[in-house]
Amino acid sequence: MKTKFLSMLVLVTVFLSACMSGSDNQETQRAQAPTVRTPTAIVTPPMTVTPPVVTATPPAIVNNVTWLRVPIHYSLLLGQPHLWNEAGGAQDLNLREYASAGSSSLKVSSTSGLVRQQLMTYRGRNGQYYSAQIQSISNNILQLTTPLQQDVYAGSNAWNFYDDGSHPNWAGSFAIADFAIQQIGWSRLNQGKHVLFGDSWFSRNSVFDRLKNRLPGASISNKGVGGNTSWDLLSRFDADVRWQNPNYVWILTGTNDYWQDISVANYKSNMRELINKVKAMGAVPIVFDSSVGPLNYGSDGKTRLSRSYVTSVEQLASEN
Repeated sequence: MKTKFLSMLVLVTVFLSACMSGSDNQETQRAQAPTVRTPTAIVTPPMTVTPPVVTATPPAIVNNVTWLRVPIHYSLLLGQPHLWNEAGGAQDLNLREYASAGSSSLKVSSTSGLVRQQLMTYRGRNGQYYSAQIQSISNNILQLTTPLQQDVYAGSNAWNFYDDGSHPNWAGSFAIADFAIQQIGWSRLNQGKHVLFGDSWFSRNSVFDRLKNRLPGASISNKGVGGNTSWDLLSRFDADVRWQNPNYVWILTGTNDYWQDISVANYKSNMRELINKVKAMGAVPIVFDSSVGPLNYGSDGKTRLSRSYVTSVEQLASEN
C-alpha cells in the first residue's frame, strides 16, 4: 500500500514539474519574442499655398506740368471760314470713284450747293475723318488745295464741313475729334477722366460722341454750353469742372468771343486763367485754337479777330 502511494506521488510530482516547465517555456518565449510595432501613421500638415502677389498696374501718368494745344484754325480748318453762299447743313457728296492718298481730286455725283474755297470733310480708308478745301469745280470733279491724307472709297465718304456760319456739321465735328486725337496721341488720351468744357462746338454733342467712340478707355463728361465765351467758362469753372477732379480738361472757345467783340487782351487773359485753373487741379488742359471768323456783311473783321486769338494762344504756349 505504501509502495503504491509512493509510486502515485512520484507520478504526480513528475506531471506537475512538466506542467510548470511548459508554462515557464511559454513565458520565456513570450518574453523573448520580438516586439512587433505597428508603424504610427505620419500626418503631414496640408501644404500652405501662398497665392501669387498680383500687382495692379497703375494707369499711365498724365502730364500735369504743361498744357496741350490743338491748332485747328490753320491746320484742320485751313484758315477757311464758312462762306455765305455755300449750302450748309450736312450734304452727302457721294463719291463716284476711289481716290488714293496723295491725289488732289475727287469725282462726285453732284456739285450742287458747293462753292470754291469751301471746306469739306472726307472719311479715309482707316475710318477717320479729315478736312480738305475745294480749289475748283469742273464736270463733277473737285480739285483740292491739298492732297488727300488717306485713300477714300467710292460712296458716302465725303461731305461739306460747315453747318452754318458758326458751327461745323456732324462730319466736321468728327474731323475735329479725330484731329485732336492725332495731335495728342490715342494711347495718351484713352485713359482717365475727361471734361469737355466749351461752347456749342461741344454742346451739339458730335465731338463728344466721336471721342467716346474713339476713346473707350476714358470717362468723358460734356460740359459744353452754347453761346459761352471765355469769360463764361471762367465763371462756371468751379460748378462744372472742379468737382469732377478730371485728368484732362478740353477747352474750346473763341466763336462767341469774336461775335461779341471781346478784345484780344481780355481773351488772352481769360485763357491764361483757365489754363492755370486746370493746372492747379493737377489736370492737363487741352486748348483748341479759335474757330475761323467768317465775313460779316462783307467785313473780314471777325476773321482778323479770330486770327489774333490764335496768336494770343501761341504766345501763351511760349510762356509755358
